[in-house]
Amino acid sequence: MKKYAAEINSDLKSVFFENAYSPFVIFDNQMNFVDVNHAFTTTVGADKENFIGKNLLDVFPYLKGTDRYVSYKEVLRTGIPVGYDEVSFIKDNTEYKWMVRAFKIGDYLGISTRDITNLSNTINQLKNAQNSLKNVNDNLKKSNQELEEFSYVAAHDLRAPLTNLKSLFEMFLKAGPVSDEVAPIVGRMQKVTKVMCDKIRALNQVIAVKSTFNGSHENIVFSEVVSKVKEGLSEDIIKSRTIIMEDFSGCSVINYNPVHIESIIQNLMSNALKYRHPKRKPIIKITSKKVDGKIELTLKDNGLGFDQSGSNKVFGLFKRMHTHVEGLGIGLYIIKSIVTESGGKITVESQINKGTEFKIQF
Repeated sequence: MKKYAAEINSDLKSVFFENAYSPFVIFDNQMNFVDVNHAFTTTVGADKENFIGKNLLDVFPYLKGTDRYVSYKEVLRTGIPVGYDEVSFIKDNTEYKWMVRAFKIGDYLGISTRDITNLSNTINQLKNAQNSLKNVNDNLKKSNQELEEFSYVAAHDLRAPLTNLKSLFEMFLKAGPVSDEVAPIVGRMQKVTKVMCDKIRALNQVIAVKSTFNGSHENIVFSEVVSKVKEGLSEDIIKSRTIIMEDFSGCSVINYNPVHIESIIQNLMSNALKYRHPKRKPIIKITSKKVDGKIELTLKDNGLGFDQSGSNKVFGLFKRMHTHVEGLGIGLYIIKSIVTESGGKITVESQINKGTEFKIQF
């Protein structure tokens, strides 16, 4: 005891040791308590006299034979400090968590601790919240899958009877003249049936695209995809004398789902042709480049355009900005679904009678 007092008995050390916020304990080389600070006695709820001179195993017998006890002895032998991130301590039926560090002080063993109970509880709460979120996410995925399956079955099963109904109306009209009183009713029923058939067909297209979301990616050359799309739209391109300007010098290749990239370009070019301005030669400019490490595809036309205030609606299902030409209003919805599913973004700028520009960031 005297030797210990001579080695560390200074005002600065005593003040620091005694007034430390965390518990500190010092043992001799026989693992007997030499000194404990006020934070330690407060934590364990006992006076200093109950510890000084007693052996560690007399006070905490559960430590006998444990790795932690053996490591304390090793610190005394080698002088190499050790630490434990989470040590449990039970008081009044409450479990506390501590960080413990053992180190050598002269011939003595010093042990410092830090109460991490609140931190540990917070981490456990975060883990539980994470698990709950995972369960919610799994349930949402399951529900979405069930909804998609239901949508597919509903759309598929409804398509046949509606097609049959449409055919029956056509047969009915061909069978003979219809009275003036009945003709308007039959005509309206025929139009309604067509609309329903078209919407069921559109839903099947949307479901078909979404079923490919887990498809594999591969390196795709933009110019090759555009050439393929132009070939499919060649009749409209020639008839309208559309000029298509391409520039893929900024980025010629993209690693993407080939079905999706073709669908994106197909829908954008098809819309540009469909909504061309009747009083000028159509021009479509399609370019690609890298912006902030991401690939950006731009398609700009000089067509009819639309009121920019409606840009939020343009990507909605069955939403159409112009109704003078036939369409289902699903093309842009499909594009946005594809782009956002893979973490990308699509924006649009448009002016009435001046044209529209779509930008897709992959």
